[in-house]
Amino acid sequence: MRILGYSFSLLATVILLSGCIYGDIDKRQRDSITIEAARYCEANHYSYCEIYAQCYRDFLEQMPARAYSLSAFWGMSRDYLDDKEDPPKAMDNIYAQIKDNEKKGRKDLSLDYSYLLFPHNRCSSIINAKQYDISNYQEAIDKWIKSYKLYNE
Repeated sequence: MRILGYSFSLLATVILLSGCIYGDIDKRQRDSITIEAARYCEANHYSYCEIYAQCYRDFLEQMPARAYSLSAFWGMSRDYLDDKEDPPKAMDNIYAQIKDNEKKGRKDLSLDYSYLLFPHNRCSSIINAKQYDISNYQEAIDKWIKSYKLYNE
């Protein structure tokens, strides 16, 4: 079958391959974010950083891979988790960004930043690190995760 001069099988192949590429990008971004979370842990000289990083990754895996959110994750993690000058304060910097955006009336951006703190809060007891108050966004995060799980069942 030919559509606009292209064979349908060629079109189907391109569509399938683009899906595979997207999956690889998603995996690389999640890997990078997890590595930076581990660097944060190690920079603070916490024990059990490998377990913390795996826990962080497990919770990150529960979050749906939407292009805009992973782009936000990538940009935010690069700016705040990959903080070469002061990696021990990376989570503090993310939380400060949430509060700053709230003051500016940008709760949408605060929600995006809270996605980076959600796995940390769930895993912080492993390394005995402080948790951050993202309760204003917890309902939205839970709803997002629940819809993702329902969609993938």
